[in-house]
Amino acid sequence: MGNSGCPSGEIPMEHRSSFKRLVCVCIAAVVGGFVATQTAFAQAPSRGAIVQMDRGSFHQHLKALGYRTRGGIGKNKTDSNDEHFRSLPHFSSSFTVRGVTFPYTMLGHPPRSGRPAHIHSVLVPLRMKFVGFGPNHDVAVTFDPKDAVTNILHSPIYQDASFANGVGQFNDMMQRATFWNKMDAERKWHVKFAPPKIMHTIDIEVGPEIGTLIQSGSVVFGDVLFDFFDSLARTIIKVTGVDPDEVPIFVTQNCTAESRGYHRAFSIPNEDGSETFQTAIYASWFDPALIDPQFADVSALNHEAGELFNDPFLNNAVPEWRNPPESDPAAGCAFNPLLEVGDPQHNNQTLRDFPVVAISVDGVTYHLQDLVMLPWFADEIPSSAENGWYDFPATTEITAPAVYCH
Repeated sequence: MGNSGCPSGEIPMEHRSSFKRLVCVCIAAVVGGFVATQTAFAQAPSRGAIVQMDRGSFHQHLKALGYRTRGGIGKNKTDSNDEHFRSLPHFSSSFTVRGVTFPYTMLGHPPRSGRPAHIHSVLVPLRMKFVGFGPNHDVAVTFDPKDAVTNILHSPIYQDASFANGVGQFNDMMQRATFWNKMDAERKWHVKFAPPKIMHTIDIEVGPEIGTLIQSGSVVFGDVLFDFFDSLARTIIKVTGVDPDEVPIFVTQNCTAESRGYHRAFSIPNEDGSETFQTAIYASWFDPALIDPQFADVSALNHEAGELFNDPFLNNAVPEWRNPPESDPAAGCAFNPLLEVGDPQHNNQTLRDFPVVAISVDGVTYHLQDLVMLPWFADEIPSSAENGWYDFPATTEITAPAVYCH
């Protein structure tokens, strides 16, 4: 197996053989199944053709891919204190809009408790090896995630950086701003990522049946079927035995999965009668030298990580909201009933209204998406967040709560 390039925190050497077997299992079971269901696509004349796009068209393609969710776990389980349920630390509360109460569950301990929480994660680098492309089916392109992993490890997702409300990790600073006036008086409450484990890079072979190559100028990018990727991720989770209190974060470089990123949640029954609430993230990573800042480096990961912290089990229902800002003629109902903090600004036709926020760590610039906060969904006027904010880390892009569809 390849090396992720970041030996600190890697999974021990003795597991390398199991990872080799894992790749064989994934390719045989997952790819085999998808080849069987893609007969029409495989027989198409354009099978394996490399799609040509100029830079503007490719950026429109990325915009159209957007972000997704998959799965979900019932609140009757995630709100339970039953010891048979195993998961990340989380707390529950609620807000009321127009006389209707909307319960929500987020990562961490209750803000009033002042208890800090450390969220454990496992970076899963995937080396996507596209083979059998081009008119003669002899074009092969490999997308190695080494640079992506190094960049993510040193980014504000895991490292402290300067924000409008102080110094810390992105997700911790956003949640502290959200609950600034609802946490303990000493403000000792935190919810941050612990240093991650790093799996050895897993090789995934991608043929024309399940993937597409896109050339923009002299640069080639990859894309694979969403359902294929999600099945692959679930297989990796099952075979590697990710712990219930760990979030696997699947990473590709210059390659997408019919989305720029997604997060998912599902239940896993265990042999001892317990049940695991499994969460996971996929984030594409693009070299900032090759792409506009809107899509560069950790922008997809900060989107999905923010949504993990705010809606970990995909069961936080909210009133259906309209895409901000109302001043944009493209604004309209998102038909999204979930507390997904990244989608209002970055998963819709008004994305152009919200540039990414440049945050530096040790002289390196990272591009973070601006996310809305809980008070935006909760119709709070003024916002109960720190300084009356509705968004983070920009803090000034959104100045009023959501406009609802109905």
